Amino acid sequence: MRALTWLPVLVAVLCNPVALAASLQKAEMLYEHGLVDDSKRELIGLIFEQGTSDADRASAHYLLGTIAFENDQVALALRTWRILIDEHPQSEPAKLVKGRIDELASIVGESLRESIDNAVALSYLRQGDFWSRGKSRAFTIDTSWIPNVDVAMKWYDKVIQEFPGTTAARVASEEKMRTLIGWENPGRYGTKHGIQGDFARYMPILESTFQAYADAFPEAPSLQAFRYQIAQGYWNNKQWDETRQWLRQIVEKAGEVDSFYKDLATRRLQKVEY
Repeated sequence: MRALTWLPVLVAVLCNPVALAASLQKAEMLYEHGLVDDSKRELIGLIFEQGTSDADRASAHYLLGTIAFENDQVALALRTWRILIDEHPQSEPAKLVKGRIDELASIVGESLRESIDNAVALSYLRQGDFWSRGKSRAFTIDTSWIPNVDVAMKWYDKVIQEFPGTTAARVASEEKMRTLIGWENPGRYGTKHGIQGDFARYMPILESTFQAYADAFPEAPSLQAFRYQIAQGYWNNKQWDETRQWLRQIVEKAGEVDSFYKDLATRRLQKVEY
């Protein structure tokens, strides 16, 4: 079963901490420092505190759902976001998740049970659950013969196009480039992906993606790392001129500042051909 690696990207799309009130920011900081229970307690207290604005309640519901989602409590996250939509349909957080809830539930294969007020029906369900307790709650997906890189790029591009200039777009751009850099499946006959499998096809896409990323996020800390990966891709394919071009760009961008990638590029430039 393939891990749903797009979930972190999706969480980033739904989150906008800049717009949160101070108490919500406190809850988020608690969560970032591993104090998950304290963060949730802060948010729940905010929801039930007298005088809390509807906007803050909506944001608290949203963040509670996000925390649940990041901790793989998908059913709880979706229920929390549905409450958000029902109680604060016109809020900005509700607008972000509205229309995507059912899609998310179907993708992850979650079965969300509503309240069942028929005791007999509930007893039948529990008996069925007892005898099938070994069944998986998540669907497995056979990805044989599906072009992994192309499908991944489609979803990363949706983030980049729908949420330009955001943290989510930056993360999606970085994950898209990592996908294009590629990997090799384990095993004797493992398939190669990205530029490792089809250099001529994917290297131009990688370069154009990097340029768009550099234009949109000129201060991104990983720019030099991706430049080196592109240079290394050319080096592995014995395209020496292009290798030197990207290595020199690393050195030029670093300027007078000494850094890991400047030093690495300088040393590689001393011996490019092998």
